[in-house]
Amino acid sequence: MNEQFTQRQLAVAQALCQALENHRPGRESLEQVRPAAVLMPLWDDGKRVQVVFTKRTETLPSHAGQISFPGGMVDPEDPDHKTTALRETHEEVGVPPREVELISRLDQVVTVTGFLVTPYLGLMDPAARFKPNPVEVERVVLVPLARLLEKKNYQTVDMTWEGMPLRQIALYQGQDMIWGATMRILLNFLEAVGPAAGQIAALAG
Repeated sequence: MNEQFTQRQLAVAQALCQALENHRPGRESLEQVRPAAVLMPLWDDGKRVQVVFTKRTETLPSHAGQISFPGGMVDPEDPDHKTTALRETHEEVGVPPREVELISRLDQVVTVTGFLVTPYLGLMDPAARFKPNPVEVERVVLVPLARLLEKKNYQTVDMTWEGMPLRQIALYQGQDMIWGATMRILLNFLEAVGPAAGQIAALAG
C-alpha cells in the first residue's frame, strides 16, 4: 500500500481485504442498461476513517438531490470501469486518481433509472482537498465507516419518490438520508464483510 495513507487506513484496508478475500462480487447480465461506475472512498480526517459521499444537485437529470458515491456513466474512451470511477471522482469532488488506491470491486447493482453500476472500494489520500463541482455536487457528505458497519443504524422508512409510495431501508446522517442504489451497495458491502464488521469498525475509529 502507498505510504501516503495513514496507519488507520492501512489497517482498515488490510482487514477489509481479508474479509473480502473469498467474496466473488456479483455481476448483472442485463440488456438495455447504461454502464456506470462509482467509488466508495475511505478517507481519514485525522480522527477516524470516513466514507465520502456526495449530495447531488437538484438540477441533475437523474437521482437529483440524492446522496450517492462519487461516480457516473462510463465514457466510450474509458478503458475500464475503474477508470470511470476515478475519472468521475476527480470531476465531481476534485480528487485526482493519483490520490486514490483501489482495493476491491464490490457487487454490481441496477438502478430503477436503468444504470448498471459497478462500485469500487478505495483509499483516498488524507491530504486530499475536496473541490465539489457545483454543477453536479451540492456538497460533500462524510459518514464514519464505523457507523456504516453497524446494522442497528439502518432503518425501514416509508417515503414517496416521483409520486410513488416506497418502503426502503435507509440510513440517516444528520439531515441526509442514504437510500436507493447507494443503500443497496452498502448493504451488499456489509453482507460481504460479514462477521468482520465489528473488528473493522473498531480499527476505523
